[in-house]
Amino acid sequence: MMLKTKRILTASYNRTSATCQKLLPFLMRQRKDKTKRTETEFSESRPPGPPRVRPFLHNDLLNKISRISVSVNSNDPESFQCAIGPILGFAQLFGVLPVSGVRAPTPLNLKFAIFSLRTAYAVSITMMVFVMAILAIMHMIRTLNSTIFGVQGGVAAATAGAVFYGDSVIALIVFLWLSPRWITLQRDWRAMEQFIDSNKIERPKLRWRFYLITASILLLALVEHILSIAINTKNYDWSGNTKNTTFQHFLQIYCMSSHAFILETLSYNYALGIYIFIISKLATFTWNFMDVFIMLVATGLAERYKMLNKQVITSKHKTMDWGGIREDYAALSCMVKKVDNDIAPIILLSFANNLYFICLQLLNGLSQPAGSSIVDDIYFFGSFIFLIGRTVIVTLLTAKINDQSKMALPALYTCSASTYNTETERLIYQLTTDDISLTGMRFFSITRNFMLAVAGAIVTYEVVLLQFNISMNV
Repeated sequence: MMLKTKRILTASYNRTSATCQKLLPFLMRQRKDKTKRTETEFSESRPPGPPRVRPFLHNDLLNKISRISVSVNSNDPESFQCAIGPILGFAQLFGVLPVSGVRAPTPLNLKFAIFSLRTAYAVSITMMVFVMAILAIMHMIRTLNSTIFGVQGGVAAATAGAVFYGDSVIALIVFLWLSPRWITLQRDWRAMEQFIDSNKIERPKLRWRFYLITASILLLALVEHILSIAINTKNYDWSGNTKNTTFQHFLQIYCMSSHAFILETLSYNYALGIYIFIISKLATFTWNFMDVFIMLVATGLAERYKMLNKQVITSKHKTMDWGGIREDYAALSCMVKKVDNDIAPIILLSFANNLYFICLQLLNGLSQPAGSSIVDDIYFFGSFIFLIGRTVIVTLLTAKINDQSKMALPALYTCSASTYNTETERLIYQLTTDDISLTGMRFFSITRNFMLAVAGAIVTYEVVLLQFNISMNV
């Protein structure tokens, strides 16, 4: 029986669709079911019949997923949707990605409504952070001039607040923009998983890997932020021997030390102190969660490539369905391009923000006064090492997609003559010519070489800042 097929990815994303249109015709070829595959998870939806295409290519794909996933794979804890769901649910407490159903076992339960409590909560947090960003930008406009470079720590005092809160509010806006697209992205991702799983490919274990990545980064970020609070409250009497040991006094000292640029425009009061304290924590979480989000998405894609490569490497001298393997790689390639189309703004924002703060902290460290306390030194080195380490981990985990997309080529080059055929040759050509990587709005592709480029840029900018700083002090 001949079945109609159609593209699996949404046509609303023009660049992704153009790429996938070149690859999806490969997936639309009909293939006969082999006897050893009659007991797959998709056999429960219909009895074995005449030759047909794989489920990933059926018309009315989402209805097909609805029938299959609810009855067969709705409780699969290792799917990407189930693995990342609890983490996204926790992030929604901070106004990130207001999509309902993120903890559901199937992406068919994902919903986004403009007029809903989740969206209103996220928008209200975004607006509060936006007010802080406006006040910080006003301070930067007033103070940033050529003479500020000659003042020790002047660049940081003038620009750090504006960049920090500006980055946070842009990130919240981008996550809000991503919310309706996240639903389509997750449904396509689940369809891709089911398509590859139908070829008896081993499934990656994502859940605990995701939990480990998230817990490690956020716990270290919490420690770094606690040290920041300690630095900004050195004048507070922690012994409790004086009258000025109340929370109100603590809050006032913290705000006047860490957010002096806000108090230049507004006069301090207790309500303003509460506002600054809460918004600073929300912005700090958003700043760190951007990197965590990129790590999780990149790990989910890279692990899928890793399982496909394992199948090719272990079976290169055996008779196998090379056409099916090639279709799996093509489907995964289309998924990477669609993911890149949706999260590229977050990647660009994350790397630009990390690059700025690395240069700023390095400049502050090289020009740090000799009379700094031990707590200051611990905070500086701890914060700087954490920032460098987080940036390196994001780069390596994201670059792993590019590495894994080429990992199977050596095994295919040494494939035995008895198993080599036209489909094997087409797979080699596909893996060789297809450039698979996540990008920052197509300004750069994240590969291992990119990390060296970032390091070179940091050194270059640091030398320029130091020379300019020295020339202003002469």
